[in-house]
This record gives sequence, C-alpha cells and structure tokens, in this order.
Amino acid sequence: MALRKNVYRILEDIVGQQNISEEPFILDTYAFQWLAETISGTKFCTRPEAVLLPCNVEEVQAIIKVCNRYGIRYKAFSTGWGPWNTVGGEGVIQLDLRRMNSIVEIDEKNMYAVVEPYVIGSQLQVEAMKKGLNCHMVGAGANCSILASATSMAGYGLTGIFMGYSNSNVLGVEWVLPDGEILRLGSLGSGDGWFCGDGPGPSLRGIMRGMVGALGGLGVFTKCGVKLYPWYGPPTTPMEGIHPLNGMPIPENYLAHSLTFPSWEALADAVYRIGEAEIGYVMGRALPPGLIPVISISSAADYTQMLQMVKMDEFKYAIQIILGANSARELEYQKRAVEDILSETGGKIIQMMEEPSVKNILFRHLIKSEGISRVFQLAGTFATSLGAGTSWDTAVATGKIGEQLKRKYIDRGAIADDGGDLAWGGTYQQGRFGHLEEIIMYDFQDADSLKGADEYVEESAQTAIDKSLGQPISIVRGMAEQFGPSSCDYHIWMKKIKKAFDPNTTSDPSFYIEPEA
Repeated sequence: MALRKNVYRILEDIVGQQNISEEPFILDTYAFQWLAETISGTKFCTRPEAVLLPCNVEEVQAIIKVCNRYGIRYKAFSTGWGPWNTVGGEGVIQLDLRRMNSIVEIDEKNMYAVVEPYVIGSQLQVEAMKKGLNCHMVGAGANCSILASATSMAGYGLTGIFMGYSNSNVLGVEWVLPDGEILRLGSLGSGDGWFCGDGPGPSLRGIMRGMVGALGGLGVFTKCGVKLYPWYGPPTTPMEGIHPLNGMPIPENYLAHSLTFPSWEALADAVYRIGEAEIGYVMGRALPPGLIPVISISSAADYTQMLQMVKMDEFKYAIQIILGANSARELEYQKRAVEDILSETGGKIIQMMEEPSVKNILFRHLIKSEGISRVFQLAGTFATSLGAGTSWDTAVATGKIGEQLKRKYIDRGAIADDGGDLAWGGTYQQGRFGHLEEIIMYDFQDADSLKGADEYVEESAQTAIDKSLGQPISIVRGMAEQFGPSSCDYHIWMKKIKKAFDPNTTSDPSFYIEPEA
C-alpha cells in the first residue's frame, strides 16, 4: 500500500524533495539484504513504502510525530547490515540515517566520543588514534555503525577483553522515543554532558538495549557517547609502499601471537587465567581452523584443498592474542604472564604464524576486525548460530556442540565443509563472560543448500534451549517468544515495555516484539 499523497507531502516538507522517495528501484536497494533469502527465498526483504533521509534530531522527531498522527509504522537504521534493519512488513517507511554522519566530539581528557548514527568503526578509530585513543570494534566489521552496536544491536568484538562489550561502552544517549518525544539519558539528561550513561540523569540502559538491543523497535537513537580506550601505537599508520594484503607494521608497544592448546578444556582454562591476570588488548578465536584458508585463497574452488593443507590440529584449540602496553616493562610482564599460562595449561605458540609478514597481517586483522569480508569473498554469504553471551565455560561447550551439530549438514552437502569448526568469538571484560558463535557457509543460489542452512539454524536454536546455552546471536522474528519461557519469561516484560513506550506501535516491532499476541 502506498503512502497517501497528503502524508507524502507532509514528510517531504520535513526532509526536502531530494531526501524522500517512493520509487521502486530506490526502495529495492533497501530491501536487498544479506540473509534475506532465509526469510523470503530471494535476496530481497519486504520493500518499504518510502525511504526518508533526515539530517538531524529535529527532522527525526517531526517524522515520528507524523507517523503517530497518521498510523504509519517506521523503521530506522544506520549502516543497515542484515534483515533486522529492514522493514518487517507492508506499510512501513524506512528512515535512512546516513546524512547524520558526524563525530560530534572526541573528549581526549575524559576518553569518550560523541557520534551520530552513520559514523562507522574505522572512521572513529582513525580519528581516535590521532589522539592516542581507540574504540571497541565489533566483529561485524569496521564498516558498521558505532552508535548502532552501542544502542541497538549486539556489540561483540575481539577487543572486548580490554574494552568490554558494547552495552557497557554506551554513555549519554539522545533518544527519540516511539511517540516522538526526545529523551536524554545519563548525565546528558541533567545537562552535564555525555560522560556517563547511568546518571545523574535517567539511565534506562536495560530497557533501551538490554543485552542484544531492540533492533529498531523502540524509536530512534540520534547521538550517543561511547567510551574510548588507550592506543599505545603511533597516531597514524604508514601506508606508502605497503601493499594492502601485507598487513600493517606492529608498533613497538604491541605483540601478536596465535596460541594453541591440547584440548577445549585447556583453552578454556587459559582464557580464564589470561582474564584473571588482566592482560591482553585483543583476544579471541578470530581464526578457527575453517577460517584460516579464507585469508589466503581467492576462490571457493581452492578452499577444500587449502583446508586439507592447514595443520588442523594446531588451530583446533587456538586463540589469537595481541598484548599492548604503555611501557616496555609492562609489555614484558604481559609476555611473561602468557608464557607462564602456556606452561601451566600445556599450550604453545603456533610457529607457522610467527613469520613477520604473517604476524603483520594478523595484527591488522585483529585491530581492524577485517575477517568478515573474507568470509563473504569465499561464499558470497554466510549465517551464524548459537553464540549467546554467557560464561566462558558455557561458550566453550557451545563450540563443541556446534561442531557436532554441523557435521551431519556437512555430510549431506547442505553447507560448506569447513572441517566442522568455524566457532568465532572470545571473552569480554577480562573474562567475565564470553561467546562462541558457529558460522556456516552455504550456497544461497542452491535450493538444497539454502534449505539445509535454514534447518541447521532452526535446529541450533532449539538445541540452545534444550541444553541451556542461552539466546543465540542470530536474530530471527519471534525469537523472544521462543526463548522467553526458558529464560525467566523475559518476553512478557518486553511486551510491557513495548506497550508503555510505544502505545501506537509505530516503531516497527518485527525483530523486537509485538506488544500483543
């Protein structure tokens, strides 16, 4: 159903003629999404009724008030990666926040930044590093919105051991509620700036995003403050004469290694000890065995052959780690701590990863979160499963279960043979919790492969319930109702929150929760 002409003109008056469209060829560019085939069977999700590009909080507020007045649903997104960013049904307009792309402030003294929705990880990282600072980079890649991962969607990343998970990094927030009112959270709500997310003004962080986020179901976030952390390297990275595939030079205050262990249990023990020692700048299972060939190949045809050449036993129970320190003495302490932990757990450094050019690539891969592009390069798409934020022991159990679960789908040819092990993830906040998500690669153009991928994701979700592994990282419609009964009935509280904050249900609830059955 198309927008009524009078409503279209009202919205056009808000954003300007050049920043609104209902042309099908424009709308289809928003419907075209990664994983769309798992919802619709094609690469396209539902087409929005119109798309608008507001440029500031006032325009966002005005649009939302029009939606409430005329009974129109809306869905906002920033960098828009995945079907949960698209509209969930007919009659929904899309708010594309790409014009709101400024780093408003970097407070060097208090170590935080204020960003608008379209500021991506690499953009903030470059500017922060000039000031001796760095930001938490999510595993989805440096091309993703900093604000979205802080306020609205997941937030896992391998820098989490040092920099925490995104829900702990969000500070003051400017939030346009579903009814069009503007709420400023934390210290911002008391007029004291962006430095704190939990007062002296209102907090509501748990309602705003909880663990995973509302995925556009509770209004629009137009600015937020995020924590920054020390960067011990140079303010800029030399680029002249350096080939993009050759990595980046490792600064003198950093060390990078791949560590391997004799078993899952030894790996789990080592990670806990690393957290207890309070060392590590980046750490996680960035390169499980099935991902190692992806870094060095250029086509799917080479993948199986290269996978067989990789020493699977060395990477089977491996993690990658970067140590970073403010002084040579501190770096030496961290190095010796790792050596002691390896000795105590039977671990060792993987020597084939110690060659300087390989270590440079590893360092860049971990600092800038580049792995996701490599998976796309090989398969054209992928899906993820399991991976709840939980204790590290449960995360390791998830990795083992995921490997077993995948094997039967690999054996029937439904998903790519990655050796059964593409469990990606790590530990966060010095070992306080962690996650391991099981990635699968499949052929979205092959009906049997697509069917197999869908069946695997469904079975893995049910396995997570049956074995108390927590809510998976993969977001599907109806997930709250599926997992709520086994998790303190949290879906009931979500319905109450949705009803209280969005009485007209104008903020598209498709990937959050409908207030009523």
